[in-house]
Amino acid sequence: MTDWPKTYYACIFTNQRSEQGRDLYPMMSDRMVELAKTQPGFLGVESVRGDDEIGITVSYWETREAIAAWGRHGEHMIAKRHGREEFYLWFQLRIAKVEETRSFNIDQLDEAVSGD
Repeated sequence: MTDWPKTYYACIFTNQRSEQGRDLYPMMSDRMVELAKTQPGFLGVESVRGDDEIGITVSYWETREAIAAWGRHGEHMIAKRHGREEFYLWFQLRIAKVEETRSFNIDQLDEAVSGD
């Protein structure tokens, strides 16, 4: 993350999985992450899912144009259709501009606690 631009964009995809497509979903999800990684402007992705099947995936992009291009990618469009038709009970996508990033590295915890 050290070589990311000062400002960038986050696509926040919140959803709840349905019972349908349980065998296909992991393969499709993994494929979309791998494909996104090859797209111009892609910076990274983080994803979590709870026992209630509610998940949040945040993908990070250099520009709004990169996000739009990803949205028009043919294979991604097919995956989105599957999502609406069988994978999700509901979803919401938010796009936010990130203007500041702060982080804490767990490796520095001993140093911070000891005051070194």
